[in-house]
Amino acid sequence: MSKKNTVEAVAYDAYDIWAAAVYAQRINGAYIKEDLTYTGRHTLANRTVARQALAETPGLITVADKVKGKEVRKFISSRLMIKALTKKLNSFEDSLSQAVALDEFIVPQDKMYIGIINSQISAYDRMKKEEKLIQDFVYGTYGKVGERLEIKVTPTSSFWLTDWGTYRYNSITEDNYKTSFYYKEKLEIGVAVKVRGTVKKHTVDTTTINRIKVLN
Repeated sequence: MSKKNTVEAVAYDAYDIWAAAVYAQRINGAYIKEDLTYTGRHTLANRTVARQALAETPGLITVADKVKGKEVRKFISSRLMIKALTKKLNSFEDSLSQAVALDEFIVPQDKMYIGIINSQISAYDRMKKEEKLIQDFVYGTYGKVGERLEIKVTPTSSFWLTDWGTYRYNSITEDNYKTSFYYKEKLEIGVAVKVRGTVKKHTVDTTTINRIKVLN
């Protein structure tokens, strides 16, 4: 529920802001950062869709959107608290932490925090999918450093590295060992592929392989 603070500003409860972000993700099917126009078609940014649902078209946000919004906020808050205990938060994480802590948002003053929240629904979906894919992982590593192997791995998450022009993939083997590798092409998360690679290094619970060739 919104209420007028001044002629220019409007205040929204955090519960509504997170629910609207979930609604926008559901409508767009992905996180869209900016309003786009191409070939005569308009695609609205998530934050624009969320703003319209809150201010212009009431009743579109469902109970399920509200429940998920609450879950996302709690999940991200827990993740940030755990990381803050062992490492210093980077600048984005610090801003995200401030956004998560807000119980009320003033528009337009808090537009930046609202934008950050809208970006986190897709991030939450990715993290939950990764959690499910690695829920049965085993601690340990496989292979010897320098050994060339053919294995089947299922990508669990990916990160595009602009400076290197490649993706870094986290994955899991058929035997549930965590594996990390770099590959320039897009691989579908959750879909197993057979690869040939050389064991580069081991950490406590992850084997890193390089010189990757996808065989199927």
